[in-house]
Amino acid sequence: MKKYTPYFIYNGIDSREMGVIITSMPPVIRAEKRVDTITIPGRSGSLHFYDGAFENYTKTMECAIVKREKINEIAAWLVGCGNIIFSTEPDKFYKVHMINQISIEQMMHTFQKFQVNMDTYPFKYSVNQFDEEITITEPKTILNIGTIFSEPVIKIYGTGQVTLYLNGENFEIKNMDGYVTINSEIMEVYKEDISQNNVYLADDFPIFAVGENTLNWSGNVQKIEIKPNWRWL
Repeated sequence: MKKYTPYFIYNGIDSREMGVIITSMPPVIRAEKRVDTITIPGRSGSLHFYDGAFENYTKTMECAIVKREKINEIAAWLVGCGNIIFSTEPDKFYKVHMINQISIEQMMHTFQKFQVNMDTYPFKYSVNQFDEEITITEPKTILNIGTIFSEPVIKIYGTGQVTLYLNGENFEIKNMDGYVTINSEIMEVYKEDISQNNVYLADDFPIFAVGENTLNWSGNVQKIEIKPNWRWL
């Protein structure tokens, strides 16, 4: 039987191709809620307020090099921001920022071992996002398969006054000319690279709750393309 070797893929590059092996895989950690604690003078105890957000956290993995000649390439590869997939969760990716400088000198003088520390975004996402995109031309019930609400990117093709109805909430767009994109993750509305925030009349952005979500609309709509951005804690 072939021996299993733990690996990771960072920004599309497989650690096995770079001659890097994981000697200690980072544990799966659930992000903590961002909770504000408030004390009121004269009142016993504290109040806790949760606004729906979660905190980043640090992932750490121990690695070793089996291809010494790639040390410089490895140091240049494991920098900056990007997406990382671990072999223990091959169907999910994390958004991370490398927060420690990989020392070439350290790798050369400590049996080519080194540590990678990553500031990690609270959620993990499906590696099959492209396959999970949805195009609809009529009202539909959409199932959120994640474990927390998602922040979709919704591209609406139509003209004039259009209103989306998602789980009973209204999201109105005026004076549409061809299409607009509603990006709930970055809270922006745009067409190509031009802001269309002035045509968006809603106070909030659409989200898909865990489970079933009912989506319909009024107005002249040809089709709607949805990148659902399913995510897991």
